[in-house]
Amino acid sequence: MGQEATISLSLIFSIISMIGVLANIIVSLRRETESNKQKEVNIEKHFAQLDVKLDEFLKHMDNLDRNSDRTTEKIDSISQEIAKTNERIGTLFRLHDEHEKRIVNLESKDLKM
Repeated sequence: MGQEATISLSLIFSIISMIGVLANIIVSLRRETESNKQKEVNIEKHFAQLDVKLDEFLKHMDNLDRNSDRTTEKIDSISQEIAKTNERIGTLFRLHDEHEKRIVNLESKDLKM
């Protein structure tokens, strides 16, 4: 074997090593790409789940808002009824007091006679 054969063998080994390195790089890039695709799919699934949960939350908040509106309306109605009842009670007390005064006046007139 001469010097040219030694250089040729070294060149062949270098080329084979380079092919091996390139093959490893390509395989690792494919694995990384597949891993990234899987991560993207997982992220999309999580976003879909979050979207569903957000929709449920918004529906719940809408229900709470509607219930709050109904409760406010009921409270307003009850407040109005209480005000009317207080007015009626005040009127009844006033009438009762007037009636008591009339009775006292009538009794004092009867005593004078």
